Amino acid sequence: MRPLAFAFVTTALFATLPIHAFAAPTIEQIQAAADAGMAKSSSPIPLSLRITSVRGCRPSPEVTEETVCLVGMSAGMRDGFTVLPLRQDGGTWTGVERRHALFPGPTPEQAKAAMHAWAEHELATNASAAKDEQIKAAPGMGVQAVGDCEVERKTGYLQCDTTLTIPGRANVKTDFRFELDGADWRFVPRR
Repeated sequence: MRPLAFAFVTTALFATLPIHAFAAPTIEQIQAAADAGMAKSSSPIPLSLRITSVRGCRPSPEVTEETVCLVGMSAGMRDGFTVLPLRQDGGTWTGVERRHALFPGPTPEQAKAAMHAWAEHELATNASAAKDEQIKAAPGMGVQAVGDCEVERKTGYLQCDTTLTIPGRANVKTDFRFELDGADWRFVPRR
């Protein structure tokens, strides 16, 4: 078989194979991984960590074999949101000891859709929104890139470096906030 024909057949074959869905851990599995990590801790002060919510889990942008989960947690007097890196060993999820793990933000297409949905909602539910320049401009804006994101500890929002395309203007670099709820992204305006 000639190389070009082989490449075409291989591409067609792989295109028809089912894509394996991303397997995310449950809140119970995340709690078990956190408990196991706390049990291994060499800290002389016993700590209690309770996972209160899971905003979502994604493949790690830093380490191929890892999953990162954006979780709400309660640790004594320190409630908030954080990113927990996990690895699956057989059927068990285990925590990975790494501070400041990154959580991937929305793709440019997801960010644009979230921004447009927010603007449409504001225009439909708020009569004064039609006077707001940012809301009026949103449907014409595009999102060229979403860069690094940081998790806001108190809210769980991701604040991401974003590059916007605005018709008739140069690209604008700004930071936007997004909220992850399972598989969906929501644009969170500055107030």
